[in-house]
Amino acid sequence: MKTWFFIYFYEDLKKEELGITASNCKYHFLNNYHTLLGNIKINDSFNLFMLILYGIILSVKIIRGFIFFNILLLIVSLSSCQQSPPQHDNKNNPPIPPLLKGGSGERKLKVLTTIAPLYSFTKNITGDLADIDNLLPSGVGPHEYSFSPLDVKKITGADVLIKNGVNLESWMDKLIASAGKEKLIIVDTSSGVKIMNNDPHIWLSPKNAIIQVENITNALVKTDPGHSEAYKNNAENYIQQLKTLDKEIQEEVNKLKQKEFVAFHSAFLYFAKDYGLKQAAVIQEYPEKEPSPKHIASVIDTIRAAGIKAIFSEPQISPKIVEAIAKDLNLRVYSLDTLETGAPYPEWYEDKIRANLEVFKKALN
Repeated sequence: MKTWFFIYFYEDLKKEELGITASNCKYHFLNNYHTLLGNIKINDSFNLFMLILYGIILSVKIIRGFIFFNILLLIVSLSSCQQSPPQHDNKNNPPIPPLLKGGSGERKLKVLTTIAPLYSFTKNITGDLADIDNLLPSGVGPHEYSFSPLDVKKITGADVLIKNGVNLESWMDKLIASAGKEKLIIVDTSSGVKIMNNDPHIWLSPKNAIIQVENITNALVKTDPGHSEAYKNNAENYIQQLKTLDKEIQEEVNKLKQKEFVAFHSAFLYFAKDYGLKQAAVIQEYPEKEPSPKHIASVIDTIRAAGIKAIFSEPQISPKIVEAIAKDLNLRVYSLDTLETGAPYPEWYEDKIRANLEVFKKALN
């Protein structure tokens, strides 16, 4: 009996290697304990003593296994709570906003233009496929412009910057440096235009405007190939409108009696060349600077020699000097818009050029 008991006890101890879980601990204890009771006699004091000892040891085993199981379960549970669901690896694959991919998550291309004509050109190319903003506020010219913190913010948020070139935006490099924008596509629209006397006012001739539209289109197609066909189609339609405008100007200028004119500052050199006019003189010798008496004397001599009957002022400037010259020489004063400032919209460029054409017709007939 003693031998059988210790063999049984030894075999039970070996089962510890398999582990005891919370779900089978009660069954394990009762099964082993009742089996042992059925195989011994109660009046056998030694066997009764061993039975009690075995019960104590088995209980300790069960309690120890149960505690270990619960501690392990708690650790696993806490670990699971602390671990967040798998996230995007920002280091190796930084999140990129969807760029013109369609759907509710679409982010439009952000394009910033420097002056009003470029806004009008770009808006006709993109339509509603891109967000277009103009850098210079309405009423502020590009010559010697002093940029603001708001301008820095605009540069920072832009994908593409479209500028006129020909040193019109001489302050642009400092603005871009202040913004610290690393990936900014800059489009110089003067590329391919035949520059005259370093004059930046290339947009005032629709012939040059067509070249500028082509430069903008090519840049947008490369930047946003997903909308390349739409950009090309829009640009083609807009260029046809500009060609119609070009033809209209030529037909009207051919009818003018007087071909020479005096402008406030050298802005209409390209317009005059392309349509058979002559900018005989300008009142303002240098941008944003008062003309010298010597220069004014030279302008007066030119007006008298050419038989000019009208001179041009500009909406953005004080007409005092122009009015003084006109009074002395008995001249008529008309206002020509250089399109350097304004609150642009898609048809703005064509409307302004046609308005200037009407002024030419009145002044030179």
